[in-house]
Amino acid sequence: MPDTIGIEANLSHNFADTGYGVTSRSTMIVDLSAIESNYRRFQALAPYSACGLVVKADAYGLGAARIAPFLARIGCRHFFVADVEEGIAVRDVLPSSARIYLLHGVMPGMEPAAEQHDLLPILNSSEQLDAWLRHCRLRNRALPAGIHVDTGLSRLGFPIDELQKLAEDENGLSELPIALFMSQLACAELRNEVGLQQLDRFRELTHLFPKAILSLSNSAGLFAGSEFHFDLIRSGGGIFGFSTSDDPDFKPSQVVRLRTQIIQCRKVKQGEAIGYHRSYTVKRRMRVATASIGYGDGFPRILGNRGHVFVCGTRVPIVGLVSMDLITIDVTDLPESWTPPGTVVDLICPEQTVGDVASAAKMLSDELTTAIGRRCRRVYASA
Repeated sequence: MPDTIGIEANLSHNFADTGYGVTSRSTMIVDLSAIESNYRRFQALAPYSACGLVVKADAYGLGAARIAPFLARIGCRHFFVADVEEGIAVRDVLPSSARIYLLHGVMPGMEPAAEQHDLLPILNSSEQLDAWLRHCRLRNRALPAGIHVDTGLSRLGFPIDELQKLAEDENGLSELPIALFMSQLACAELRNEVGLQQLDRFRELTHLFPKAILSLSNSAGLFAGSEFHFDLIRSGGGIFGFSTSDDPDFKPSQVVRLRTQIIQCRKVKQGEAIGYHRSYTVKRRMRVATASIGYGDGFPRILGNRGHVFVCGTRVPIVGLVSMDLITIDVTDLPESWTPPGTVVDLICPEQTVGDVASAAKMLSDELTTAIGRRCRRVYASA
């Protein structure tokens, strides 16, 4: 289904016909202008570093095919994905000048695909290094790669002592043009002893790769101090409007709205129960609206009987369990004229951000957005 620019104006009260007929599907609205604003602010916070964009997991569920080329048009040149498959999808929508890094490196047998699509693997282990070197020798070409060193996260990356030995080996790293040298902070949200220790370890190794781009900070690491910035910031959640810092002077522009609509309203008598397992008992005569979103769309099931949504700017509670396709909400206190079928229900909105919903569901913001499935259509708004 194609995306729509500027659809926001048509979604104020009832869902408009967007060219596909009336639908009960939920809609995630992604504000490209807000993404640009956040990107510019990140650039200003690290003026001596390039600002790259992490678009793994379909740009955290927001749509890499639209967001990546949009950021490329305003100057972003460095893009990070998880693996070859994600890299191929992003390469198809980016200019040839864009550099695409594979954070997971290359799985065995995928080296030709990485080369064919001009993807730059970040090598995380001796096994990946050996496989990439074998591919280079078969091709009789020294293909560039990145190197990831583990400075304290104990996840991906070369152990420090192993990397030092490889750097001294004339038949190892010296055969490759190393384009990027990186590590990942374990506690980027806080400037603490762990982060400073990782910074020291990373800094002590940079002399091994004098021609490489150096990268340590993700979105949160941007706020740890300028000494963490190096040449390239790997920004992700912060660009997409997720709070990555407790800095009171920095609040990212909100990028995401999530909306559905009312299918039906009904009156329910006191003492009756609502939803599966009859989990909510009606304490007074109520008007209950059923809206078209559920855990099958990625809306958190845990928000049944505890979450809230907004109808015409008014906060109303979710009553009953969240089911696969539906939620039920208490609209007793709203005028009946406000809640006919087709009325917009806001789940993520200015009054209730991604972070608010994620916190209520005991989730991370990016965990929430990546869970929202493709049954929920994406549309893209711009100023």
